Amino acid sequence: MTLLAATIIGNARGAPPSTGQSSTGQSSPGPTYTNPLNATLADPDVIRVGETYYLYATSLTSLGYYCWTSPDLVHWTRVEDPCFARDHDTWGEDLFWAPCVISQGGKYYMYYSCRGPVGGDRKSIRICAAVSDSPAGPFKEVAAPLFDIGKATIDAQVFIDADGKAYLYYSLDISENGKSETFVLPLAENLTSIAPNAKPSLCVTPSQKWEGTGWNEAPYVLKWKDRYILFYSARVFSDPLYAVGYATASSPLGPWEKSTENPILKRTGRVSGPGHNTVALSPDGKEMFIVYHTHIRLDGGGDRELSIDRMTISESGGKISVKVAGPTRTPQPMPSCAK
Repeated sequence: MTLLAATIIGNARGAPPSTGQSSTGQSSPGPTYTNPLNATLADPDVIRVGETYYLYATSLTSLGYYCWTSPDLVHWTRVEDPCFARDHDTWGEDLFWAPCVISQGGKYYMYYSCRGPVGGDRKSIRICAAVSDSPAGPFKEVAAPLFDIGKATIDAQVFIDADGKAYLYYSLDISENGKSETFVLPLAENLTSIAPNAKPSLCVTPSQKWEGTGWNEAPYVLKWKDRYILFYSARVFSDPLYAVGYATASSPLGPWEKSTENPILKRTGRVSGPGHNTVALSPDGKEMFIVYHTHIRLDGGGDRELSIDRMTISESGGKISVKVAGPTRTPQPMPSCAK
């Protein structure tokens, strides 16, 4: 695990953010980018290794996952071969969704959901784990399923705290459970099994009007100073009103309090269904970006593409405030120190 400098802890993602402005409060002129970026995918997850960003996403739902690389968070190149692909020995058969990758001890751990046999003729979706010596793969299945609570589980995300303890956040698949809620489970030190005697703790459940009635999914957790921020998405992924909210807690296990500012990333006249985010820092570590997908069509649907926008975190009166300068469709300054 790598600390996000003095105040932020995440999945090996870099250094602390700033407002992304000069001392005069104005962004410096220069090269720009415009959303959406050059990648058709869904459910993005990003890590940085050396000077290279690696992105993993829902991309080969019947086979596994592709990986993309970038020097600057804007220009992405897809690695030719899948970074993970099922074979006759893997548990998962299809519905490969929403991978998350972390680096630890010189290895790379992927957590992902897929569908496989769970008894008799029944198949269901579970979260699995795979390991690689390279961020570009190939990843090899090591725990499938990683755990089984008798319910369909999706959208794995692993957070490692400053004390080295690891936590797996995940959501229930509404198609089998009737409601999609987000939970957390402590991981064992090996990162490929659940901690002994650990039981799921509820993080968030649909409770705010903008969320509709069924979905709280796509968790992503980071630490800011002494607080934890849980980002999540609500409504079905194909809905134009799919959007991002957040909750805060003083412990990675909660209890979590949803922000009254929600949603912080939502539909506009030019953008449909922004959601399922991760967070990454600019190449110089001075700016924070929310990385997310949007619908290709304004009426929603399953076809999605990549976007990034600047994000800031502040605190006033003991309350954390997260602000996103987006979703944008106009030219934006390139991430700071991007080449």
